[in-house]
Amino acid sequence: MKVDTVSPASTTHEFSGDDNDPRSEILDAAALAFMTKGYAATSIDDVADILSATKGKIYHHYRKKADLFFDVHKRGMEMDLTAVQNAARQSHLKAADKLRAMTMAHITVIMDHLPYQRVAVQGLEMHLAGETTAAQREVLSEILVLRDQYETLFREAIQEVLDEAQAPQQNLQIVVKAFFGALNWTTIWYRPRTEQSEEEKLAVAESISTFAVRGLGVQ
Repeated sequence: MKVDTVSPASTTHEFSGDDNDPRSEILDAAALAFMTKGYAATSIDDVADILSATKGKIYHHYRKKADLFFDVHKRGMEMDLTAVQNAARQSHLKAADKLRAMTMAHITVIMDHLPYQRVAVQGLEMHLAGETTAAQREVLSEILVLRDQYETLFREAIQEVLDEAQAPQQNLQIVVKAFFGALNWTTIWYRPRTEQSEEEKLAVAESISTFAVRGLGVQ
């Protein structure tokens, strides 16, 4: 896969995550374009078409497609981290309740912001396949820090479940990978429906959460 080169100066255009930022609507359009066509096949023209704007509006903020892609990826990870941190801070009677709340937050973000989450998967695959340039890996390193923080939140929550004997002792390093696998597969199969109610979405999230948590041995 041919990947655009990211110039070092592009790091000055990092997106702050503020919805009032003029780049927010650009990122929304880009996330949809990358999800639909994949990184390699997506062009700035595609993003501009979804945005119903000229390419100039995009180039004003992003000089390269890769700059745009990694800001979408980073915003997706920030969405995940914020939602799960908020869920973890709530008051919970048991560690398993905390883990369920974090899991529900994770699934809800996937369903509500699917394009961003699909791009995050694409970005990770590019990294694992070694299909990034040195400059892109520098940008991606910031995203990987967020991903590590995210995984640590779940690893610690699962450890608390084991410490409270709410599930049998097991290899934490392996279990956390399998746990994420069960959750993140939602980005592959889930497709939102315009007529889908919030209650239906909640039922989907609860089903996935229950499956993942019971997979640890929690009853």
